[in-house]
Amino acid sequence: MKHLSMTLCACTLAAASTARAQDTATDLFACVAPPEPVVALDHGSRYVDADKSRSEFDQTSNADVNAQLEPVDTFISDLVGVSNRAISTPADRPVAAECVVSALAVWARADALSDLATMNANLSAPARIGGLAFAYAQVRPYLPESEETALVERWLSDRARQTMTYFDEDAPTMASQNNLRAWAGLAVARIGITVDDATMTDWAGDTVQLVACQANPDGSLPFEMTRKERALHYQIHAVTPLVVAAALLEDRDHDLFRACDMAIHRTVYFVVNAFNDPTLVEDISGSVQTYFNGDDELRSFELAWAEAYLSLFYAPQIRSFVDEYGTLGNSKLGGQQSLLWGI
Repeated sequence: MKHLSMTLCACTLAAASTARAQDTATDLFACVAPPEPVVALDHGSRYVDADKSRSEFDQTSNADVNAQLEPVDTFISDLVGVSNRAISTPADRPVAAECVVSALAVWARADALSDLATMNANLSAPARIGGLAFAYAQVRPYLPESEETALVERWLSDRARQTMTYFDEDAPTMASQNNLRAWAGLAVARIGITVDDATMTDWAGDTVQLVACQANPDGSLPFEMTRKERALHYQIHAVTPLVVAAALLEDRDHDLFRACDMAIHRTVYFVVNAFNDPTLVEDISGSVQTYFNGDDELRSFELAWAEAYLSLFYAPQIRSFVDEYGTLGNSKLGGQQSLLWGI
């Protein structure tokens, strides 16, 4: 899981008596102090404009993207750390749940992430909205109905509808069908399940099927294979929301893992096969992949989808592949995945 750089505030686990005041280590819980809500994003692309494959970073633009998204990503990581604590530590559950909803309510009151002024802002926001929704979904069962829960759920629902409209009406052709659409589907799935909105969950299911059903017979995703030396990176980046969204929607009568001749399964096994035989992607993309040319290395958060997959399917090849990466966690998928998927 991503390192949690949490701003600490004292949130009492229970009304501690004066006699126990000295027992600070057990009576105080690390609560998130929400950062200033990020209402507007207007960043451009990470990539050089002339590079149609979107594989060559523009260092200046990439730095601006990171600067705009960093406070959002940090907030997600911090929130997920607390929501995971609510699951893993029953004694902390009430205060952890209240901490998460109170922090999210600050952003909901400000209508955070509502002013997305550029194409790239609209494309990057859904994965972050999904991360916030995962944090909330983990603590929602431990919270009574309140003004804050209603406020947060209205705000998340607004962001889901905003996402649906953008990808249906305004997203460019490639983005409306590739990994970015898949991340939008995951965010809308998570929110739709939380607020019990069938329009959202149906849209998410259709989105997963739209992206997954493009898979080639070998499991490669054609839009991701255009990304030259980053093709495998983007294949994994698409597999992540496809698998997790399909797993979430299993209980909503969306049998997405069987769609299009088991397309999602094929995309998953393509990843593993590509690490066993790097020429599989090189032959399609025309480039040695960053994982194999020394520019990058596979990290555990990129494989966090495997816990959802393995919770549903007996897949020793997948288990063997991911086991060497240790605990699998990704803040945009809700943190430590074994807590969420029961394995």
